[in-house]
Amino acid sequence: MIKLSSALLAIVVNMVSVAAMAAARCDELTTDGDIWNLICAADDKDEYEDVYQCDYFVSMTYSNGLSDQQEATGAVSPGQSGVVIWSSTVYGDDTHIVAASIASGSCTR
Repeated sequence: MIKLSSALLAIVVNMVSVAAMAAARCDELTTDGDIWNLICAADDKDEYEDVYQCDYFVSMTYSNGLSDQQEATGAVSPGQSGVVIWSSTVYGDDTHIVAASIASGSCTR
């Protein structure tokens, strides 16, 4: 009986975690001239008013062929869209970002 209760509790906790993660996401990298932005949104169908904390890693390739990763963090409230949690205009020694992609990350409560 204890094993069954523990297993059932684990399933419910995982279902709630997946639902919370699915309600907010950062899935769009855009450029506006020479500025790169990571754009996030959160569904408004949530009964809670808690904000989502998003933590992502962005991979970048520079014009000189080198690559790097930067951490992007920020908060998104239910119903928000177009929230920028990371921007970069990296210049130095005539190098700039020529490509960027999301390496990993998620949003949680």
